[in-house]
Amino acid sequence: MTVGELVFASVVDQRVYAAQGERGSNGVYLLGAPGRALPFVLYRAWKIGTGMVTESVDFYGPSGRLVYRWGPVVRRMLGMMDLTEERDLVEDAQFDETGMYIVSFVVEDEIVGEIECPVFVQPAPTKLPKDIEDGLRGSDVIWVGPEQNGKPSAVPVWFVYRNGRIYVLSKNEPGPEEQTVPGIPGASDVIVVTRYKATNPERRGRDAALREFHGVGGGREAPGGPAPQQGGAAGRVDPAVARIVRDRRAHPGHPALRPAMGRAPRRAGGRARAPGRSGPSTVPTDRRA
Repeated sequence: MTVGELVFASVVDQRVYAAQGERGSNGVYLLGAPGRALPFVLYRAWKIGTGMVTESVDFYGPSGRLVYRWGPVVRRMLGMMDLTEERDLVEDAQFDETGMYIVSFVVEDEIVGEIECPVFVQPAPTKLPKDIEDGLRGSDVIWVGPEQNGKPSAVPVWFVYRNGRIYVLSKNEPGPEEQTVPGIPGASDVIVVTRYKATNPERRGRDAALREFHGVGGGREAPGGPAPQQGGAAGRVDPAVARIVRDRRAHPGHPALRPAMGRAPRRAGGRARAPGRSGPSTVPTDRRA
């Protein structure tokens, strides 16, 4: 005898859910694979006997492997004669496969129902929202670093912004001649922070952190080294990569050693996937909806 019935379930991107609710099209969006998923809503409508139960949701990728598990969590069910609706926002899911997933809804270690849900890679935008672009264009440095114990550990770094991408030069081995972003390579996610001047008259002239945004990174070699990993044919170098290397050679050392750069922002404002190797890293960004 089954524990109950799953009347309806959906896995809906947060932006779609805000417009269409739980009846929106199933789908999870990534900015890169592997990578962190953009926030999505798990909706379940249960008919289960009154009491407390343990619930979880499993995502099986196209390969048949369990890629992500939400839960288990304990929930109270209203009974077989009533509909128990559960909605949970998932913001920390990681996926390393794209394609059609089988999503299993589990109660008390029993699969009660399953649905199909596609996982897509969302193309990076070529332009960011105006407030974020203004903040980047008005800054000499940004703060970048991995999360440690749920808290950001960002350091100031030189950067170049161009066509929706942030370029950061990071040396694998720390040294006084060049900046190094801790945890790169190796970290799956990093925090990206910048500042802007608030337009609110009550806050005008004060530093204010930008809203949170996501990104995914990819490494490139500096001009004069091997050919770029991506974004161009062998022997060709993206102008933004050449620009940041030229600017760095003109201003050697770490930006933290330059007092004119000022203090760090008060809070972290975004995430970006870490690049896989040294050299200028491209970080196509996208503000969280």
